[in-house]
Amino acid sequence: MDTILLFKCIVSGFLLAAPIGPVNLICIRYTLSEGRMAGLMVGMGAALADSLYGAAAAAGLSMLTAFIAQYDAVFRWGGGVFILLLGIATFRAQPKSTADNNNSKHSLYKRCAGVFLLTLTNPVTIFTFIAVFSSFGIAILVTDLSTTLLASVGVFIGSALWWSALTSIVCLFHSRVTPHMIVRTNKIAGIIIILLGIASITGV
Repeated sequence: MDTILLFKCIVSGFLLAAPIGPVNLICIRYTLSEGRMAGLMVGMGAALADSLYGAAAAAGLSMLTAFIAQYDAVFRWGGGVFILLLGIATFRAQPKSTADNNNSKHSLYKRCAGVFLLTLTNPVTIFTFIAVFSSFGIAILVTDLSTTLLASVGVFIGSALWWSALTSIVCLFHSRVTPHMIVRTNKIAGIIIILLGIASITGV
């Protein structure tokens, strides 16, 4: 039973991390400009937030769901403004040489924490997890604290697998990427992220 629960949560975590959104674009951007570790730490921040939402969805925390629904506008505006700022920073970013990359532990942890908070401000996440968990029959497998924690671990593993795969794929093509291509990628990604931020604020 626990094995089935873990497997279903790993699959859920992977599938929910995969759709292209702000975090995926930010991950690709940092992987291209600063290396795999920078992109991976972005993904780990999202994976940690996913694991918390996964635990909440698995436990059926109606109170948390009601709280998020009640303050939906606050979450949308907070997350939207954050996404807008990230979009502007991405649009203006210039490629860095290997010597210029700031991949100190402090910098990497800061990126991880920033994306963790960004993911938490997306009110859609909890409802998406609830929908997926319901369709996969995960809710009925969670009966106590230990299975709730197992579900959270499964979601983290699945999400982390996606981010590892994404950064690995991007790194395969990194040698073919020129500084001019990175600038163009940053501008395209920046525009898309800004539009996603506007969509979050307006509720589109």
